[in-house]
Amino acid sequence: MKKIIIVSYFIINSTLFSQIEVGGGMGLSFFTAPDFENYVNALSGSQFVNSFNTSADFFVEVGYNVNEKYQIALEYDFNIYSINTVVVDIELDHHKPTLIGYYYLAGEGYKLKFGGGIGFRYSNAQERINSYGSKENYSTSGIGFLLKLQGDTRLSGNLYALIAGDIRYDIPGEINTLNGGVFNLNSFSVGLKLGTVYYF
Repeated sequence: MKKIIIVSYFIINSTLFSQIEVGGGMGLSFFTAPDFENYVNALSGSQFVNSFNTSADFFVEVGYNVNEKYQIALEYDFNIYSINTVVVDIELDHHKPTLIGYYYLAGEGYKLKFGGGIGFRYSNAQERINSYGSKENYSTSGIGFLLKLQGDTRLSGNLYALIAGDIRYDIPGEINTLNGGVFNLNSFSVGLKLGTVYYF
């Protein structure tokens, strides 16, 4: 009888706390990348890139509730930014998968979670010097760190709306261009995201 009670306890707990969440959405990041800014401004001969700039984010995330307080999640974030000057056009694509550990509070129709994580960073730069120049592609990779706060609120059934804010410090590394330029893409950013998440 005692063994049956113990087994039942673990089955019930695994049912309650082995919840999987799948979500996604989009947002904006406000970032500063001083070395990149200096490179573009020096090449253009003018102040084209500001200290802080806006880029677009698209993300998906899968989370697993370890128990009633803690969750682990894997987030994939795709970030894009472009700058066009009279001298150079540059587009930056950043791939940012991150493993995150969350502490969360949940109640009827809501969940609030806070966490941090680390992940691989892969960045691709496409550069065209002057309007008639050929487009060159460069890439680099490194690591990045993330702090994230997210709130979910029920829309219907197991479908929730989410709003999230994050702080990132990314160190993807250095790029050497064919024109002899060198810059790194290390950046600090603050982001805001909106989306939906489904609880299984």
